[in-house]
Amino acid sequence: MAEAINTFFQNLFESDYFGWELARFCAKLLVALVITKIFRLIWRRAFTSDTIHLKFLKTVFSSLIWVAGIAFALSSFSQFQDIAMAFFAGSGIAALTIGLAAQESLGNAFNGLFISIFKPFEVGDRVHLVNANITGFIEDISLRHTVIRTVMNSRIIIPNSVINRELIENSNFCNPQASAFVDVIITFDSNIPLACEILADVIGNHPDFVDTRTPEQLETKPKVPVLLRAIGLHGAELRASMWTETIANNFAACSDARKTIVEEFEKNGIKLATWKIPHVPM
Repeated sequence: MAEAINTFFQNLFESDYFGWELARFCAKLLVALVITKIFRLIWRRAFTSDTIHLKFLKTVFSSLIWVAGIAFALSSFSQFQDIAMAFFAGSGIAALTIGLAAQESLGNAFNGLFISIFKPFEVGDRVHLVNANITGFIEDISLRHTVIRTVMNSRIIIPNSVINRELIENSNFCNPQASAFVDVIITFDSNIPLACEILADVIGNHPDFVDTRTPEQLETKPKVPVLLRAIGLHGAELRASMWTETIANNFAACSDARKTIVEEFEKNGIKLATWKIPHVPM
């Protein structure tokens, strides 16, 4: 095999047609590049959505076009036929070496295929990798890796073989709606029923709030249940849930609701409990 490679390069540079063959090689590579660009353009126009299936298939087809283009370009050199024959008819040791070297890449490609088929997440989903303690949004998937965009707008590139073994918490799986608690602690001398009413009104009237009650529950269950979570050392602890369409806008909705709750409490004479550090005599 090594002798065939040496002969290939020796005959290549000594060939009288090297310049012509090199020009044909470059032209064929350029054709492969143009075909790839056209393919990506047609793909974007044909498929407007970016599902995980489409992203993975686009990567596969683009890679196949490039592999075919490179092989087509190398065929410009007459000596390439000799080295190709030597490679395919050569020793199994060379094939085994290449197979071992490509084992990880093939593993990532197959794991990417399994992710595409079983879809534990979609592009745009908010996921949390439990073992790696990584939280972010799925941005892209290729033959080798999956790209996660964190809340800090950085990208974490994870091999498909790694992410396929992970415990994945998907906030968008099946039902993208999300809920978070809005907790307040008021003093014992405050009007607790009025505080519960304000809490329910502010959350229920927020533009991002989603009513998750079933048709049967509309008659019996309040729009926003407010619970007396605990009677603590510093005051009465109230809790309500803020439901939104997705987890992406839940944090901002809860923040807006808390600001309005504080304003309404002040207007109605409801005092928020404060925690004081006890004085310890020296």
